[in-house]
Amino acid sequence: MTTLKLHPDARERLRQYLQPALEVMAQETLIFLREKLNQPGSGLHHPGLPNPSSNPGEYPAKQSGALLACLGAAQLTDGSWVVGALNSVASVPVEAWALEFPEPPTSPVNRATPYGARPWLSKAHGDPELHARIRAALTTLQ
Repeated sequence: MTTLKLHPDARERLRQYLQPALEVMAQETLIFLREKLNQPGSGLHHPGLPNPSSNPGEYPAKQSGALLACLGAAQLTDGSWVVGALNSVASVPVEAWALEFPEPPTSPVNRATPYGARPWLSKAHGDPELHARIRAALTTLQ
């Protein structure tokens, strides 16, 4: 069996080179989420709401702005980044969780209707537009 021996400072060198890329990815994701969650939907315009609601498959439409207000990106102590609804930015509304996960039945927001939930984080995770924007942003580091 062959054993790979890393240079003693390999971990620090990797961190040094990867941190700029991780930061670019986090910031681009944050910009993307702010854009997507700051739009009206293309669904029904319910009385009492400022914007038309989103249709299934769309990002949630901006209504109160509470979800948009708590979006942020933060670097953790291990060097990784988190992006999304962060209490360190603003109080995360219950809708942030309920839009993504409409279950269990005790959810404060009932989304178990035929219209479905409006998952925004999992949608962004697989969004080809976000992937393309991250790739484009990373090319500026080269």
